[in-house]
Amino acid sequence: MINKTFKPKPYVLENEIQNYEWGQKGKDAFIPKLVNIEPEKDKPYAELWIGAHPKAPSRINGTGLDELIIEFPVEILGKNVASKFGNKLPYLLKVLSAGEALSIQAHPNKQQAVLLHKKDPQNYPDDNHKPEIAIALDSLTALVGFRKIDEIINVMIKYPEIADFAGNENVEFLKTSKDEKKSLKLFNSAILNRNETDKDALNFCLKNLQKRIEYKSDKTEEEKLFLELREKYSDDIGLFYIFLLNLIHLNPGQAVFLNAGIPHAYLKGNIIECMANSDNVVRVGLTPKFKDIPTLIEMLTYENGMVKILGDTSDKNKTIYTVPIPEFQIAKEKMEVGEVISIKNNRLEIILLIEGEIEINYT
Repeated sequence: MINKTFKPKPYVLENEIQNYEWGQKGKDAFIPKLVNIEPEKDKPYAELWIGAHPKAPSRINGTGLDELIIEFPVEILGKNVASKFGNKLPYLLKVLSAGEALSIQAHPNKQQAVLLHKKDPQNYPDDNHKPEIAIALDSLTALVGFRKIDEIINVMIKYPEIADFAGNENVEFLKTSKDEKKSLKLFNSAILNRNETDKDALNFCLKNLQKRIEYKSDKTEEEKLFLELREKYSDDIGLFYIFLLNLIHLNPGQAVFLNAGIPHAYLKGNIIECMANSDNVVRVGLTPKFKDIPTLIEMLTYENGMVKILGDTSDKNKTIYTVPIPEFQIAKEKMEVGEVISIKNNRLEIILLIEGEIEINYT
């Protein structure tokens, strides 16, 4: 591409695939089917990145979208977006395909991201926050947010091994305190800090918890998940959080919005993700990757209760997913044969075709 002028018109983006180990593999892997490529044997296909993040920018005729935006910000983004977001594409669109559990993680807010990037740019590669929405394409099973306090207390009764590891005084404070966020932070901090200093106790409690669950004839979904992940992550503190976080299931078209400081882990399914343009992740468990427990303890919001499910599963032609941030808006649209839709926005829009064929004309 000659970098003298940039003519606004529809462009086909060449997008990179991330081959993280938890991605789907084999002939039924979702992303290879979506982009019409032959999957390599035993190669995981985890994420398709569509946007201008410098880690894996989309390309137009071989040139990175991030480079093009630097050179032609107003032409590509539109005047308003270029001005508001410092000549940068403010969002990143992904297709995420989970064949197995991702790490238990959370994302920093903007202020935290700036400090983390300055302190540790290797593990926090940019200075942006990462609020995100996950929209199920076929289904999504995930852990999202802390359960209600009374549910967590019941978990302590049902599984005393977790209560023992957290410390009886912290469990008691969780029961009696009127400050839910303070008591939940103290309880969570006790678990994570002891994980750092007493691995023998962690192994002992996990072993006894496994025995308790194995003896049961009628196991819950969480218990089955614990046993499954225990085989891979034998001494991981994240195994406790299977019982402390909300286990949710999304049907096609349903979504969940994750703001900064909400612990979560996608377990299985194919989704559309849209987020602020960032790759900052603070991990705590179910992963061999870098974990930052002190940072995670301080950055969680400690909200509790079931998360709000967005969207619906009806056969509506258009669903707009409203999110409380300015970086993006995302919509799902179903078009009939021969239908024409007019787009008149003076800003960059990315259209991701999941099924069928469309023709795009620019005037």
